[in-house]
Amino acid sequence: MSPPPLPLCALAWSPDLAGALAEASAAVARLDARICASSWAPAWRLRASWAGYAAALRLQAFAVDEIDSIAHACGLQLAGRPRLETAADPFAALAPWEARLAEPHGRHWREDLPFTFDPPQGWAEAPALVRALALLDTWVRSDKTIAPWLAFPIVLARMGLTARPLPCLVLGDPGQRFAIGPRPALLKRLLKQLRRVAEDGLVRLDRLEDHARRTAAAIARERRPGLLADLGRLTLTQPCLAARTLAPLLGLTISGVGKLLERATRLGVLVETSGRATWRSYLARDVALTLGLIAPSLGRPTILAPPSLALTPVLAAFDAEMAALNARLARLGVRSEGPNSEDIDLLTEN
Repeated sequence: MSPPPLPLCALAWSPDLAGALAEASAAVARLDARICASSWAPAWRLRASWAGYAAALRLQAFAVDEIDSIAHACGLQLAGRPRLETAADPFAALAPWEARLAEPHGRHWREDLPFTFDPPQGWAEAPALVRALALLDTWVRSDKTIAPWLAFPIVLARMGLTARPLPCLVLGDPGQRFAIGPRPALLKRLLKQLRRVAEDGLVRLDRLEDHARRTAAAIARERRPGLLADLGRLTLTQPCLAARTLAPLLGLTISGVGKLLERATRLGVLVETSGRATWRSYLARDVALTLGLIAPSLGRPTILAPPSLALTPVLAAFDAEMAALNARLARLGVRSEGPNSEDIDLLTEN
């Protein structure tokens, strides 16, 4: 019987490993800070959960792309995409995982472990990020389901490495289940993979915020926007759209919704991706960019118009009122939540 593999937290450090650790830690910290400050964090988390779940399915050897995960969450079967022919439902764990991502703070990372975990050699001296990776490495060898891959973002949050779970931080190596290959090379790959997915999450947030600004500007320019504002809000939670699924939500006929979708496409809010004359499907612009269905704009970004000077006293009065409210809540012993609420209906306010 072969001896157990050396824990990742017990490996000897080299300059390459130390550099990879620093880069991964910085990338995760940058993403976490931006998400904590962004008004669009709830919509980003929803998109990131679909991307993270698709990554976990690929680690489980399912031939699933991110677009399949998005379409399933939006209740669509996209034209040209084959149906997933599997004995089990590959998306059965998506809803329970999203519920776990939304759990309140305070739970310890040991609470949901399905096995007895004894801190291995080097655990006390290892950086927190390496501890999380060592826990993932142990978990995937004891549990062959999708659960360990999906648990990693939650473990990072419960270990204090992120303020809340960042669903895009799903990563791993299929060889971990068999302890194949040299351990230092595995740790280096995992750290580089973590840096890449964190940087990609930051790019996705930039694209989502740009999509929200474009949508708000397009609606503001229209003399008769109609239901464009409602459609814009829906793209935050349902970025994959079709007339047959959107009609009941907006209370329109399929023909009326089709015209609304075509109008939104002309304004640059949506991107038509099906290439069909009938039963077309559309994607929000930020998602289409992420999936590589449209090319990003080249050249320098457009310079946004400066804010109106007439808003300065209004914003100053609002800040003063909020400061007074926070002070009053503090005197009463109530903790205020700050500006990053779970409300995703901010599109019409920006």
